[in-house]
Amino acid sequence: MPASSIGALNAWGAYLIASAALVGVMAPQLVGLARDSREGADWRIADGVRAAIDALRPGTTIILYLGTLSSIDQVHLEGNSISIASGNGTVALATEWSLSNITLAPSHSYRLSLEGNEVQATQVG
Repeated sequence: MPASSIGALNAWGAYLIASAALVGVMAPQLVGLARDSREGADWRIADGVRAAIDALRPGTTIILYLGTLSSIDQVHLEGNSISIASGNGTVALATEWSLSNITLAPSHSYRLSLEGNEVQATQVG
C-alpha cells in the first residue's frame, strides 16, 4: 500500500476520533441547550394562548390551532391557569378569565368562547 494512502487513512482516523471526542465533551452542554430551548418555546406558546384567552370579550369566539410540530406540548387549561409540562418542570401562566378544564393537543383546532366569566373550549372537527 502506498505511503500516501496510509497517511490519508491515519488522518481520517485522527479526524474521526477527534470528532467523537468533541461530541462527547459537548454532549452535556448540548442537552442543556436543547432543554432550555424547549422551555423557552413552551413559555412562548403558553403566553400566546394566554393572550388569546385574555383578549376574549363576552359574545366573542375564536378558533385556536396550536400547530403540527412534534415539539409542541399539550396545553392544560384549568381554573385561572394555563400550564405546559416542560422538561424542567411546568410552565404556568395566570389568565384573566376562569377556564373550563381541558387539555389542548397539537394538530387540533379548538373553539374558545367567553360565557359569563368562564372560557369554554371545545374541539372543532
